[in-house]
Amino acid sequence: MADDIYEVTMPKLGETVTEGTVSAWLKAAGDPVAFDDPLLEVSTDKVDTEIPSPYDGVLLEILVLAGETVPTGTPLGRIGPVGAAASGPAAAVAPPPVRATSPVPVVATSPAPAAAPPAPAVDLPVGEVHEVTMPKLGETVTEGTVSAWLKAAGDPVAFDDPLLEVSTDKVDSEIPSPYDGVLLEILVPAGETVPVGTPLVRIGQVGAAVSPTSAATRPAATITGAAVLVATVPAAGGPAAAATGNGAGRPLSPVVRRLASERGVDLSTISGSGGGGRIMREDVLAAIAAGPPSRPGSAAPPTTSAPAVAVGVARPAPAAPAAPAAGDREEVVPLSRIRLVTAERMLESRRTSPHVWTSAEVDLERIEQIRQRNKEQFRSQEGASLTYLPFIVRATCDALREFPAVNASLDLASKTMTLHRYVNLAIAVDLNEQGLMAPVIKGVDGLNLRGVARAIKAVGDAAKNKKLKADDLSGSTFTITNPGPLGSFASAAIINQPNVAIMSTEGVSRRPTAVGDAIAIHHMCILGFSYDHRAFDGVTASRFLMYVRDALQDRDWEGELG
Repeated sequence: MADDIYEVTMPKLGETVTEGTVSAWLKAAGDPVAFDDPLLEVSTDKVDTEIPSPYDGVLLEILVLAGETVPTGTPLGRIGPVGAAASGPAAAVAPPPVRATSPVPVVATSPAPAAAPPAPAVDLPVGEVHEVTMPKLGETVTEGTVSAWLKAAGDPVAFDDPLLEVSTDKVDSEIPSPYDGVLLEILVPAGETVPVGTPLVRIGQVGAAVSPTSAATRPAATITGAAVLVATVPAAGGPAAAATGNGAGRPLSPVVRRLASERGVDLSTISGSGGGGRIMREDVLAAIAAGPPSRPGSAAPPTTSAPAVAVGVARPAPAAPAAPAAGDREEVVPLSRIRLVTAERMLESRRTSPHVWTSAEVDLERIEQIRQRNKEQFRSQEGASLTYLPFIVRATCDALREFPAVNASLDLASKTMTLHRYVNLAIAVDLNEQGLMAPVIKGVDGLNLRGVARAIKAVGDAAKNKKLKADDLSGSTFTITNPGPLGSFASAAIINQPNVAIMSTEGVSRRPTAVGDAIAIHHMCILGFSYDHRAFDGVTASRFLMYVRDALQDRDWEGELG
């Protein structure tokens, strides 16, 4: 290798990982790079991660294109000193992936014969043009859905103006404009799901001409730098082509692999709607809804193919299911995205974990007396009520340290369990009955009672005011759901994956209980505990709950509160 030329190789992202897929390049050949700059995204069967540059310099050559899967240690790109010339062939073969737009997906194939005419280009405005891409809203997030555009083509935009709303399976976020100027063209319409890094919109200088095309009407396009090449899309065999999927050999995200494996879906029968024909989660869900495909070997009419730069696989759009008929006193309303995501995650959790439920009754009379003695001073100092929840969280953190199997995550593929020696606690928060979110308090086991109370208030306020970031919703090791203030008696909550357990704190009420040889009226509650029976057994679950119960009933909480 020449002096000062370095190779970036496919990293080993886990003990048992032997290969990885290049999901996207975040730099192009010829771009300057600095140490620790985001360079590319890599996906394995365990994790999706952003790989930073290990060197300063310029990206000379991309050796492995987006979408390719290679063994760990394979050279992915070459970085040289600033001023070095980028390799011509590498720059030519490393454009961003083809983005398919509804209703006709675009599949990259071999180059067309020389006689094929070049694809026409859309005229672009003169001056500096910026593309805003789908952001990576979380460590494991690989795609996002454009929920709504807050600006239209031709609108002026200022730096930090709300530009669009994006939804992922973890968070709904408002994306601000990173530039001043005018919105020239919307590339992805509302409702479409695209991979991270996909160009969403183009912003140019004030006064620049707005593109006459729109995301809803223009043909599928290949985005190359600041130019848009419109691909010709001839039909390939008419209706017969609809029976032919393009899933065989395509790069797949871990989410797609897991969903297909769990539901027994043959990916080779699916036509992917993502970039370069990549199969997205929505494609698998659509295939599941459509029912099983015809058996392999069944007769199919012959198909023909037309040589072109991009070959469209013509397939009819799936028929929308008929809306249920509403009666005179009924109303049919669409499910919100958060409701749909919750439904999918709850079903996935039930399919993944064999749920078992147990419970324990706790006497909170001593804590109630401490609350009454300290509530006015606490409110004046902290600006919030002193509830039961901080006490329960503190006791739970100590119990998780004592029983590490409860604060763990499973990986049956590698036959391992990861015991977390820290507590990142997710707290379920109700969003005015529109859905639940579970923001995470990182390192909660390092906080005292007052610190826990402040952290609970902070994440609750952020969730209700829609101020949560993607990182606030990921990385939990254990979850508590708190329906108690609504007067619940006992709940069997569904586990928040990839946790192996969740605890519900129920309503506190005054009930008779035995105190020594006497009967007294005390403040009592039930702690409900759902756990994954693969991770531990009922003995561990019961001992864990008894530890929490005894800590709540017997600890010197007043000393800690002071």
